[in-house]
Order: sequence, then structure tokens, then C-alpha cells
Amino acid sequence: MGQPLALFPGRPSCETKWKTVFRHFRICERSRRVPETIGISANENSFFTGPKDDLVTAKEGTREAGNAFDALLEAAVDGIIIIDEVGTVLRFNQAAERIFGYTETEISGGNIKQLMPEPDRGNHDAYLSRYMRTGKRSIIGGGREVTGLKKNGDTFPMFLSVGETTRQKARRYVGIIRDLSDVQASREKVRELEEQLLHADRLVILGELTAGIAHEINQPLTAIAAYADAGKRMINRNPADATSEIDSICERIAEQSRRAAAVVQRLRKLVRSGTVSKGQHDINQIIKNTLLLFEYEVKKSNIELSFYPLETAGELYVDEIHIQQIIVNLIKNSIDAISEAGSPDGRIEIRVMKRPSDVTISVSDNGPGVREEFRKQLFESFFTTKPKGVGLGLSICKTIAGAHGGSLTFAESTQGGSTFTLSLPLELIG
Repeated sequence: MGQPLALFPGRPSCETKWKTVFRHFRICERSRRVPETIGISANENSFFTGPKDDLVTAKEGTREAGNAFDALLEAAVDGIIIIDEVGTVLRFNQAAERIFGYTETEISGGNIKQLMPEPDRGNHDAYLSRYMRTGKRSIIGGGREVTGLKKNGDTFPMFLSVGETTRQKARRYVGIIRDLSDVQASREKVRELEEQLLHADRLVILGELTAGIAHEINQPLTAIAAYADAGKRMINRNPADATSEIDSICERIAEQSRRAAAVVQRLRKLVRSGTVSKGQHDINQIIKNTLLLFEYEVKKSNIELSFYPLETAGELYVDEIHIQQIIVNLIKNSIDAISEAGSPDGRIEIRVMKRPSDVTISVSDNGPGVREEFRKQLFESFFTTKPKGVGLGLSICKTIAGAHGGSLTFAESTQGGSTFTLSLPLELIG
């Protein structure tokens, strides 16, 4: 193919350029090397000569490359959108048409912003302008999950990755879009199933604590009945002088009613089903509320239960019921281990500590511990050492801990039994 020959600097007039072209043609003619094609390049900075066949071949090669690019663009299963430096849509492949509901004809020449809901739509121009000015990237050169806007007004989750290229000093941005609607639906289904499993685990635990729960409710009800009988006797004996005593009895009845109501409220919260609901909660209070469920159980089993709270009260941004569920599981496991071993002086210690990077809640006992060969499987689903266990308790607890950015670990207790430690990152403290 003929080689481009640079013209002299200073961008001379078009007439001068063509004179140069014809002069070169006459030189070629005298040397009997007359080209079949001669002309000036489109940018008028150079002129070319060469056999016509070479130029035709070059044009065909360029056309074939363009056709190959178009074929690849349309064959892609992900949406591909090409825009210029101000957001004008230049290319919009078939996958993008399917995802957004626009045809390439409808969207070409429009601004990419129309595929974005607020607030991204309002921020897009400022983002492009800032990037052009400072080179500071937010998504260009990478990718993240964002929300897209379809032609019919529906929004949907998508993963967007953006690349940048420069052609003839013009910037182009290539966006690759993957619709995550099905992925999100699957995630929501998994979350729903996980919550159902967590709820079922709480119901199983409460079923095992039925005797203790009945005792907790029966105590205030018995007291209420006794106070009511006493008040009735006072009225029958001497109605005129019983007023002050009746007032005192009524207050005691109200106090015991509130106590029973508090027990029922705790149970309702523990058995509720629903999505994760995080908020600011005092970790000491969460544990105190949990221990009330075990008052009867530890007395019946002759177990000494000690609680060492965090000296400086700290609130954690957690789901109170889920954290309570972990603690209930760990305490119940310790009670079962001590009872099955027949230990006459069972002890359980619950200790809350603050470390540089996290807060830990440890539950230790002096039971028989966990045999060495079982320790690696402790947190696996369906692994259990209990004759009637299903092996989901610790696995669920570890999942809850992970969902809070924490961890659940096992170690041998200094008392000779087991220690399970729940850690929650310090940044979750409000």
C-alpha cells in the first residue's frame, strides 16, 4: 500500500497542498512509476499515493474489522453500551435492548441518564465533569451493583462495569451491564429460608425450656391469686378498716401482673418470625433478659450461673433476638453437657469483655468438654453429639455471628469444660 507523505508544517492552503500532490505525480510520471490512486488524507495533514488495489484491500479490511466488531457486540449475552464523554449513547447492543426495553434507534443520540433512576440521574453529569477535570474515578475502571431504570419505569438491580478508551483523541466509555433480577430473587428466597430456619431453631429451644417458662409465668400468677384471696378475706372480716391494706394488695397484684406480662413479652419477641431488624441495644441487658429464661432450669439442675457484665455499658447495633438466640443456644448446651455428665457442682460463667477491636461474650462451663476428634465438626450442619439433637444449633449461631460481622469460636475452658466466644466488631458499638 502507498505510504502517507507529510506535508510541510504551517498547514498551507488547500491549493498549495494539491500543487504538491500534482508535482509528486509528475515526478512519478517521469520515472515511469505512475500511481493509480493519489489524494490528500481526510485531515489534510498528509497526502498518499499507491496502487488502487492496495487501497481497496485496506478499505475491505477495515470494513471486515467493523463487521466483526458489530457481530461480537450483538452476540454478547450482557448488555453493552458505548457513550461519549458527555454521556451521549453511541452504541446499544441487543442484550441492552432486552434488558432496558429500548431499541438502539430509540436510545441512540440520547443521554445515558435516561437509564438511571434518581439520585444517580441527577448526579451523573457532575460525576463525568469531575472525572474529566480531576481524573478521580468512582466506577470507571471497575464495577459495582447499581440500580437501572427500564423504559416502562421499572427499576431493577444490575452489575455495571465501565471501561474507557480513546480514539482519535475522543474519549469513549464502554459499559457492560448484567441484569441481577434473578440473582436478587434467589438471594431473597435464601434469606427467607434462613429466617425460617432461625425461627424453627428458636421454637425448638423454647420447647426444651417449657418447664422453666411455665414456672416463670406460674410464679406471678400464683402470687396474684394469693393476694386476691387475702384481700377478699380482709374485706369480709372488716370492710371499713381494710381500705389501706386493700390498696397495698392491689399494688402487689399489679406488680405481679407486670412481671407475668414481661415474661410473655420476652417469649413473644423470641418466637417472632420476620426479617433481620437491627438497632442499638445494650449488650448487658440482652444477656440479663436471656438469663431470666434459665432461672428455673439452673435451679433444677443445681448449676451455679454467674454473669460478669461489661463494666462500661456499651450498645451494639445488632438484631437483639438473634444475639439472644446465640446466647440461649450456648447456655442450653452447657446445661445439657453438665447434666449429662452428672456433675454435682456444675458452673456456667458468662463474661462480656471489650478488646481493642471487638466486644466478646464468652460462655464457659465445667462440663466434660468436647472430644478432640469432634472439634473440627462442631459448627457443621447436622453434626451433633446429643442422642436427640439435629445438629443445627451451633451452625445457625455461627451464621448469625457472621451476619453481624463477628465470629463464634470454641476453646477449652479453664474450668475443664468448654468455652464458646461470640465476638462482635467494635465499630458496631453506637
